[in-house]
Amino acid sequence: MSFNLETIERLSQSLISSLKRFPMASFSAFLLTIILISLIELEFYQTESEIVIIATKVAFVASLGIVLFPALRLLYPNFLVAILGLCALAWYYYILPVNISDSHNHIFFRHALLILSFFLMLIWSPFISVKISNKNIWEWTQHIILALFATILFSLILYAGLSLAIYSIDKLFNIDIANRRYGQLAVMVFGLYGVNFFLSQMPKYILLLQARTYTKVEIIFTKYILTPLAIGYFLILFAYDIKMLINMEFPKGILAWITVAFSVVAIATYLFWTPLWNEKNEKYKKYICIAVIMQTIMLGISIWIRIDEYGFTESRYFIVLFGTWSFLMSLYFLLIISANYKWLFMSLSLLLIGSQFGKYSASHISKYDQLERLEKILQTSVPISEELDIESKYQISNLISYLSHNYGKESLSSLIPEIIQKYNATEIKHYAREDFAHFATDELGFKFINEWKWREFLRNDKQEPKILNFRPSYNRDIVKIDGYEWLTDFYYSTGYEEINRENNITLRFKSNNLYLLDHNRTLINMNLNSLVDFLIKEHNETTLNYYEPIISNKMEYIFKNEQIESKLLISNISVEDGNISYLSCQILWKKNTSSKN
Repeated sequence: MSFNLETIERLSQSLISSLKRFPMASFSAFLLTIILISLIELEFYQTESEIVIIATKVAFVASLGIVLFPALRLLYPNFLVAILGLCALAWYYYILPVNISDSHNHIFFRHALLILSFFLMLIWSPFISVKISNKNIWEWTQHIILALFATILFSLILYAGLSLAIYSIDKLFNIDIANRRYGQLAVMVFGLYGVNFFLSQMPKYILLLQARTYTKVEIIFTKYILTPLAIGYFLILFAYDIKMLINMEFPKGILAWITVAFSVVAIATYLFWTPLWNEKNEKYKKYICIAVIMQTIMLGISIWIRIDEYGFTESRYFIVLFGTWSFLMSLYFLLIISANYKWLFMSLSLLLIGSQFGKYSASHISKYDQLERLEKILQTSVPISEELDIESKYQISNLISYLSHNYGKESLSSLIPEIIQKYNATEIKHYAREDFAHFATDELGFKFINEWKWREFLRNDKQEPKILNFRPSYNRDIVKIDGYEWLTDFYYSTGYEEINRENNITLRFKSNNLYLLDHNRTLINMNLNSLVDFLIKEHNETTLNYYEPIISNKMEYIFKNEQIESKLLISNISVEDGNISYLSCQILWKKNTSSKN
């Protein structure tokens, strides 16, 4: 008991100490918790209410303050720095959109990157003006990461325990507890307990934190899991590089993401080996750096081809940013003997912050690059009508959709102001935001071309088999089974079929024929060739849907013979070159009375 009391007392002192040391971060967490609990209580209704709009913006700012204030405190423990942080958050509040709930996805992505950048600042800020070994920096980095994992784990355990207690009260005492209470509880646990527990894990005298020897588990993870993974990634990429050189082919777009994954694993491997480096394996540091440099060069070629063809997007911007950073850092650690880890984390943190604001931010560059591309296509595509080639129509459709979805339709005001004005007119306000691109292309003079339609055109252009996809015009949520004895589901796709076997009954599909067998004896053969012919005939060449809707009774077929009567209810079907390549259906069937005797 004394041990438990001592532990609780020690934890309490640690939490109180963190409140005194990081008061602004704790206040930010408290403010965020109160706002989120209130919004959950409202169930996010009244999103157009002025007080809700302001509260949502304050919540955004407060969530950033949870990480910003500790980072600034570690950088320089002075109240003037805290005031600087308040000014930065006030400016951030000012530049946020008026109504975040109506904002586009890049706002949330930008906010997540800012939180990540300030979290990285926790790693390098204590050592900015201090000369310290890489082993000590890596020890502090591990301490921060493990503290984060411990915080998440303990918060989840506490939340699970309290949730179970609330659930027990609800069921045992018949107290009707609203489901939103569980969400509010999660906010309280992570916002109040979690944040302060994490802050309490930061030692007051960080420079006294001593580098320790890896445990056996950490050694196994570093040597026999992380290192082989990095080597495997490199060999795959190296083999692909050789293949490209031999065949003189352009790299595929997926190469960029695979190279990014390799670079992350390689850098992590380099860092995890920090306590294990010695005179015997010191040379392997250079090998890791050289491997990263080689692959970032290929990354540069791959992403340059994509940008030259399709322009900048935010994802390509960050791939370029990460590739440039990893290339320069690899050169730094390869050429500078006294290279220090703090510059690794500091450079990445500052680059992420810089990528969110100003003329060279990700959103600014990608937005104006795509606008320039759209302007050029609109100028050269004369006249714009259905007679325009499908590639130009797809590019215009795709660019309008990308810009309106990510930056709002107002971002296109310099190119198509009349269309935006007409879209905002009273009589068409019922259009959803994602419909603007369809409306805009209609006004320009042609039907919107989506990605599926473009891919279908490319398949036909390459004389590849054409895939037609169909579904009933409405879903069958309720199936009437009167007059039948059994109901079963069946799925088929090329290379795979679900064979149902029960009571010696088997279902098989082959060459547009669905067989129902009893002890491998065919009871009925449901030939679907007439259905295939009907679907090909009914195929709508102008449809923009991936699955074309067909009148539901045309997707229901009855088959009979002397032994059995069955009804086929088709949910989805795909036809490729005259053959069924995918089938999802339900089968109702019964044996005839004469066949039972």
